Amino acid sequence: MDTVTPVPPGGAPQTAPGATILVVDDSPVNLRLVVRTLEGRGYRLLAAKNGRAALDIARRVHPDLILLDVMMPELDGFEVCRALKGDPSTRDAIVVFLSALGEVTDKVTGLELGASDYITKPIQPEEVIARVANHVARQQLEREVRRSRDRLERELASAGAMQRRILPAALPSGTGATFAAYYQTSLYAGGDYYDVFPLPDGQFGVIVADVSGHGAPSAIVMAMIRAAVHAFPGFACDPAEMLRYLNRHFEFLWESPMFATALSALIDPRERSVTIACAGHPPPLLLRDGRVSVLPVEATMPVLMMDLPKVPDVRHALLSGDRLLFYTDGVTERPDPTDDMYDLPRLTESFERTGVQAPADQVLALVKDLDVFAADREPDDDQTLLLIEIE
Repeated sequence: MDTVTPVPPGGAPQTAPGATILVVDDSPVNLRLVVRTLEGRGYRLLAAKNGRAALDIARRVHPDLILLDVMMPELDGFEVCRALKGDPSTRDAIVVFLSALGEVTDKVTGLELGASDYITKPIQPEEVIARVANHVARQQLEREVRRSRDRLERELASAGAMQRRILPAALPSGTGATFAAYYQTSLYAGGDYYDVFPLPDGQFGVIVADVSGHGAPSAIVMAMIRAAVHAFPGFACDPAEMLRYLNRHFEFLWESPMFATALSALIDPRERSVTIACAGHPPPLLLRDGRVSVLPVEATMPVLMMDLPKVPDVRHALLSGDRLLFYTDGVTERPDPTDDMYDLPRLTESFERTGVQAPADQVLALVKDLDVFAADREPDDDQTLLLIEIE
């Protein structure tokens, strides 16, 4: 007898089979005893009288749980367990050893091979029933958790893909300034936002924002900010008014824990100037003649927190060949495996060292330097870089 598929007492077939259980024992008496112990409890029961038959059935049927005798001819239970755990198609099956062996070393050997439990013969029906029920319940719970996690990951991945669609599909080019950008969320969706708007007279409006926190709440607020920015009359012609408008628009969030740092700028390549309004955001870096400096700004409080009756702005003259680097603090605060942060001096040095490269290549070089620093540690925060070169 290689397989047994019993019918519950009363002759009624199972309408919704539960877990599939494979019983393996070279003793027909023991095999029959275990099968009868578990009959009528909603399980689909299979049986094998030796190790090779057990492996063949397991690879074809993929049982949820295997009650496996240790002492068998040809292939003993340890060898069968090793083969099961080494096969991707059967490695997830729960293995519970059945054996008269009571030595601690034998139990340890079985557990080290991947078994989940050990029942000592002669078996006690109540013990078998309870242990099998516990293992099956735990397995079903773990599977439900995995299914829920997989559904959540699919939803988050879809949200992340949708969020990327609301970022600029392409940056302006060939109009007095060259733009290059990098955007990476710490999770599937994040709270960083950047945008560039061509304006009349060859000017450009630029905005970079960083919503507090990570994940779905930040991504939702980020999407709302993007919608508000695109609804602002005249886009970013007035950087200070842009930030005041955003803050007023989200007055309903002033009492919430959410806030956002933001930097709005007006780039004029023909007059070679930049006007910047800053709400708690890191100021941009200026690369000029091979040297990097922090471009001074007059910052106010982050937006979405309280009324901002006055938002100052600062105008700076630019030179041909100047490069401006806007970024979020997820870049400078990126940790390495020892919890050291990438920090502003490293970003400054990297920006300076890579300044001979074309803007798009320089952004890639900055990201590579950041990733090398962080080694294998995943980012804890969203990261955004926006590079502008005045032609």
